[in-house]
Amino acid sequence: MYLSKVFIKNYRSIKELEVSFKKGKNVIVGRNNSGKSNIVKAIDIVLGERSPDWDKSENISENDFHNGNTEEDIFIWCELTRDISSDTGEIEDLNFSEAGKTAYVKIQTPSQTDRYNGDDYIIEISDEFDTDQIEKLFYFELEEGQSKLDANEFKKMWIGGKSYCKKTLEQEFSNAKKIAFAFMAKKEDGKIIKHLSFFYTDDEANWKVGSNAGSLRNFFLQSAIIPAFRDTKDQLRINQWSWYGKLLKQYIDTENQDLKTAFGEVKKASDNVFKDLQSKICDKKTNIAFPGTTISFKFNPDTKQDIYKNALIYVDDGFNSELADKGSGIQSAVTISLFDFYIREVVHTSGSLLVIEEPELYLHPHGRRVISDRLNHFLDGGKNQVIVTTHSTEFIVPVSEELNIICVQKKNDGTVAKNTSFSTPKRKQILIRKQHAEMFFADAVILTEDAKYILEELAKEVHGASKDWLNENNISVLNVGGKTEFWKYAEVLQELEIPFFIIPDFDFLNNGISDYFTKLKFTQDRINELNTLKSTYSLTGFKNLANLQSTEQDGVKEYMSKLKDENIFLLSGELEDLYLEDKKPHYTKEQGVLETIATMIENGEKISDFIVADDFLDFFVFFREKMQILDNPSTLNLAEESDGIESESDITPEDLPF
Repeated sequence: MYLSKVFIKNYRSIKELEVSFKKGKNVIVGRNNSGKSNIVKAIDIVLGERSPDWDKSENISENDFHNGNTEEDIFIWCELTRDISSDTGEIEDLNFSEAGKTAYVKIQTPSQTDRYNGDDYIIEISDEFDTDQIEKLFYFELEEGQSKLDANEFKKMWIGGKSYCKKTLEQEFSNAKKIAFAFMAKKEDGKIIKHLSFFYTDDEANWKVGSNAGSLRNFFLQSAIIPAFRDTKDQLRINQWSWYGKLLKQYIDTENQDLKTAFGEVKKASDNVFKDLQSKICDKKTNIAFPGTTISFKFNPDTKQDIYKNALIYVDDGFNSELADKGSGIQSAVTISLFDFYIREVVHTSGSLLVIEEPELYLHPHGRRVISDRLNHFLDGGKNQVIVTTHSTEFIVPVSEELNIICVQKKNDGTVAKNTSFSTPKRKQILIRKQHAEMFFADAVILTEDAKYILEELAKEVHGASKDWLNENNISVLNVGGKTEFWKYAEVLQELEIPFFIIPDFDFLNNGISDYFTKLKFTQDRINELNTLKSTYSLTGFKNLANLQSTEQDGVKEYMSKLKDENIFLLSGELEDLYLEDKKPHYTKEQGVLETIATMIENGEKISDFIVADDFLDFFVFFREKMQILDNPSTLNLAEESDGIESESDITPEDLPF
């Protein structure tokens, strides 16, 4: 099974949010403070090791309610989907061999034909999760529903491994396609009350209702959550419920004679070491304990059942010390590898989920790639699932399994999330260049064939508030490598609702724009306008607007102006046409740009010393106006050291000396 959907309401920065996940690798990206961590925390509350509704757990406080408003309940829905083979159509087997005596209650209605057994209580669940529906989800966890259960208006059927259970888990879930856990937290009479409900469906429409099912969570999906703040004492805590505690308990043979002998020797030594201290504190004058009791000190536990709880992890990386004393990278690598080992060798659940926040923290690029490889190995051919939050492009790389990108943004109405997936070879080609992954973190993206570095350098000369206005406004510039490649990037950015602009060469009208319109499903009116243009003017073979007849130029210019409505800014020629005659590089395309940038840096010149920049300046005016970057975006100024520069409000592109 895998986590397929999370719905969050009134939790921290999230007013209302639905996030879809897929099998394999899921990467959550977004700017700082966009809400990524709160998605992870919500998953941890419901699917983490600690019981979500345990009263003593401090998983919810008043500060966790959205805007501190405790009048609105916190609601988290985690939906698991059972895998179905794309080859055979067979449904995934669920493994309950570790469930033992685990049991839960299924809610039923009294049957008209069977006095001993009821009919399954069924509810319909929509995707909206309004207040009325949420109340229905937790009806049997609240007082009214409980009283009706006690009055036998509804029946309880126990299912599981206990002697009084009517069905086994295997029997009950043989045809279940989806399973969901719903969590609610509300403030009543000064206390925070928490509830957990359980639902499952065979047909994705009618959901059965369960209660007392918190212990089932890890049998459907074994999970481990590694937060951004690394704390191995918490993530690798040892008890009988944690996955790490179960791993150690599995591999420690308490009947091992060598172990018994060693502990016996340690006991003798500790008795000798603490003899004097124990004698003094047990003296009647000290009277540290209750009457009739004594105190002893030991280096190791007295009972064999507790031996595993004293295990420590040491790492020797040139200096042998505890894992807790090592860096974040080593801690992450060890934790991931131990969990990977646990789900492969110890537990036998249907699938496992590893969630890790910002694995790149404190790591150099090579270390990041090591952790990324460990995560890819954990996927185990798609059997397991990974969810990563990151600001690093190293974790947004093509894998053999499907890659799902979730772009999280904070807008006026709260946190929103959009998905795009990389499942085909053509899609994955976009990510071969790691720098292309930065588009997922951008507020706007400029796509160009080869002019990325020229645009970035020119932006330093033509600026408003700062030379670094592209970065300050979170704008990325990407080379797509050719006019036929624009649609691939545009399609992804469309799905994520990230604004984008393309700057193709003039011959895009002949080669590329028709495919671009078709792939991105432009309106028929746009396609008709293009066909009219091509039938009116003979554009075949022309790569520069200036090569057309003057009578043709006006009509083409008018069409180029219309393309701006679709954020398509057509250059008047090719990039090579923009170089000054005495500054032309030896190479063409991107290699020529890199040669130009290298010469510029070496000679201490500006990019405007190498090109005729009119097209790009016009684009910056258009772009800044569209993105509302300046109060008066139609005015630009040139960054010069001379004292004679005009004020920003008076200068226009026509005033610029190039």
